[in-house]
Amino acid sequence: MDLNNPYKREDFVNFLRAFLPDNFRYEEEHVPVDTRVIKSCTFLGTSSLGKSSNLNIYEFEHESERDPRITITKEIFKFMKDNIIDNVLAVVKSKNSQNYRLSLVTIDYTLSDKGIKEEKSNPRRYSFFLGPQAKVRTPEQILIKKGAIKDLEDLKSRFSIEVVNKEFYQNISKLFNELVENIKLPDGADNEQKQNFAVRLIGRTIFCWFLKKKTVNGKSLISDEILSKNAVNNAIQNGNDYFHTILETLFFQILNTPIEQRKIKDYNDIPFLNGGLFEPKTDDYYEFDDATQLSRYINTVKISNEWFNQFFDVLETYNFTIDESTPFDVELSVDPEMLGRVFENLLAEINPETGESARHSTGSYYTPRQIVDYMVDESLKHYLIDKTSLDEKTIENLLSYHEDTVDIDDKIKEKIINAIDDLRIIDPACGSGAFPMGILQKLSWILHKVDPDASKWKEKQFERLEPVVRKIFEDKLKGENEEFTRKLGLIERTIYGVDVQEIAVEIAKLRVFLSLIVDSNIDSSKDNMGIKPLPNLEFKFVC
Repeated sequence: MDLNNPYKREDFVNFLRAFLPDNFRYEEEHVPVDTRVIKSCTFLGTSSLGKSSNLNIYEFEHESERDPRITITKEIFKFMKDNIIDNVLAVVKSKNSQNYRLSLVTIDYTLSDKGIKEEKSNPRRYSFFLGPQAKVRTPEQILIKKGAIKDLEDLKSRFSIEVVNKEFYQNISKLFNELVENIKLPDGADNEQKQNFAVRLIGRTIFCWFLKKKTVNGKSLISDEILSKNAVNNAIQNGNDYFHTILETLFFQILNTPIEQRKIKDYNDIPFLNGGLFEPKTDDYYEFDDATQLSRYINTVKISNEWFNQFFDVLETYNFTIDESTPFDVELSVDPEMLGRVFENLLAEINPETGESARHSTGSYYTPRQIVDYMVDESLKHYLIDKTSLDEKTIENLLSYHEDTVDIDDKIKEKIINAIDDLRIIDPACGSGAFPMGILQKLSWILHKVDPDASKWKEKQFERLEPVVRKIFEDKLKGENEEFTRKLGLIERTIYGVDVQEIAVEIAKLRVFLSLIVDSNIDSSKDNMGIKPLPNLEFKFVC
């Protein structure tokens, strides 16, 4: 099966015959579903994977114009629970797209005293994005070149995010080391400055790569003409230096400058972001020269075009998604959380004096997602019990990603909103933002449950503001959706982070910015495409 082709059932069944054990039994049956987004379900057969483990194969189809991953995942979970199914290999496709997802969905059950299967552990969905617009090198290696699976554990290992993480990190780590070794900076720049320069350059560039995934009228916020291997090759053909002529201009003249104030009039379809991420630092070695419209350091800062070719070659190998994965729905692509993991591991290996691991001197350890989720839930659970007097079970349901609603009255809901509004959270060793991002996701989820249209939360943000400041905040929220409204209030008022490593703090800010970009309503007919300038996080995340 060619994973870049549009989905065809016949090709998929042939893949199953090669991928699953010989006991795979194909049968085709339409299954009725009572779901909002998923419109049809077809059963395609079963396979025994040993130790009483069976795998059911389904094809789910939806008609949504958008890609409602979370909603679809929950509908698959409900379908599996209603039918007491524990392991599903599913194709999820849309009538409106040639792309599709291949997902492994699992639920563990245990027998109750009455011999009835009950859910034992949280459901999980792991998905590869496939089809004409997908990057398929990694899934081809894992799903096709490795051959048939042996058992359920082997199947689960093929759908492991750790495989993607490890491969992506190794590629970026190699490029980082090559850049630090070969970069030319002004006289006096030491190895630590080279490393900081390299991390900021890679971080900003990958941030822009994520922006390519946000589109308006089918067009990316940043086009391939600016950010791609082809863009580097075009610079080479024109005898230009890609870093100085294109990338520095994008960073320091376009993304950090309102359109009407830009000295360079190209790229006016790229929005102004602000937020401080693209403000040049002293050791970015950038000063704009009006005469050349390039940096004054053009001859003293040198990065080879070939390095950018290799860098983009790696980025173009992987699927990127701007949605942070949730604990129960994991896209086997590069997401902002993985970006944090990559840089935390890079920084943990850097000791500017010895070049050896800096884990002990800086305390740099990546905290696994499951541990972050536990820390988030436990801290919020005890805070909310104290503030609302609700019992522990109700609070746990409130925190659960698997419960869309919670059975509490409006007065209690208002108490919860007030408690969140009063909440201040600081992570004194935030690294690249794992805990702050976990808190942001969970608080936004709680607010979604108790205030679906965000009307009460919005009013809560307004009521304490002076009229002039309120007008500014209202303008920021005008035309934005509920999720953006929740996140902006939480970012501007609730969440703080501190770390001893400046670059880690920069990556934490980058992830916060991306979380807002994901939920921004893009409108090409409005000023700055409707994107509100990002909040300044200089006093929210501090080194």
